[in-house]
Amino acid sequence: MDDEPSTPGEKRLARLVVGGLVLFVAGLVGLVFLLVLLVTAVVFPDAVAFDGVLPVLWALLLMGPCAAVAMAVTVPARALLRASLHPSPSVARVFDAVFGWLSAFLVGVMLLEWTPGVRAHSLLPAVAVATVGLLLEPLTDRLGKKGDKDGDAP
Repeated sequence: MDDEPSTPGEKRLARLVVGGLVLFVAGLVGLVFLLVLLVTAVVFPDAVAFDGVLPVLWALLLMGPCAAVAMAVTVPARALLRASLHPSPSVARVFDAVFGWLSAFLVGVMLLEWTPGVRAHSLLPAVAVATVGLLLEPLTDRLGKKGDKDGDAP
């Protein structure tokens, strides 16, 4: 029995399911980053001021465009650096971690600057979001590899 979708309807359904899963995962990641931002704002009340709950919704809407802008800057820079230096695998992982942190930091800075109703007095929330992202990356990699092993079993 073939597991590949064969009819146009099945292919559309498969694309819809994959797209929904991608949006779900992106939403969860966004909520984790916003939670870190909010916890940072509570722990360091002088760093960020919010004008109610509406800025959180704006931040959720702006997260995708901010991530696209950050990736438009960091992905080519990382590729250029890797192509010009030809690093070893361990150094390449360090480059990936640095550019991942930088990308998350840029998203945090853009959210703090572009979200209506948010007044940032410090970059500490952006640093916190980027650092938590860097710390969570090995965990997500491990979970992804575990899921791949489970998926390979008959």
